[in-house]
Amino acid sequence: MANPCLQSTAWLAKRLGLSVSTVERLRSQAPSDMPPHLIIGQHTIRYDELAVEKWLADRLSCPSKRSDTAASTATPLSPPPVRRRFGKKLITATTAS
Repeated sequence: MANPCLQSTAWLAKRLGLSVSTVERLRSQAPSDMPPHLIIGQHTIRYDELAVEKWLADRLSCPSKRSDTAASTATPLSPPPVRRRFGKKLITATTAS
């Protein structure tokens, strides 16, 4: 068996195109939505590079159930309301389609 190549949270953040703080927040709030991690000592977290690559491949090859449900029930999006300043008031104008 090959030796695992353990990487830091900064490496994972760069690999996913996220900030380190976002990776840490996601890991603490929804650990099942993040790749598996190892806790070494009290404050050190590492990611197995092969496990991360497998996790990414699985997520790219199989759309999540949430996106299937969202795609089937999606409604056309309306444009966001236009906000303009009129004097000291901020008015919101909606566009008719």
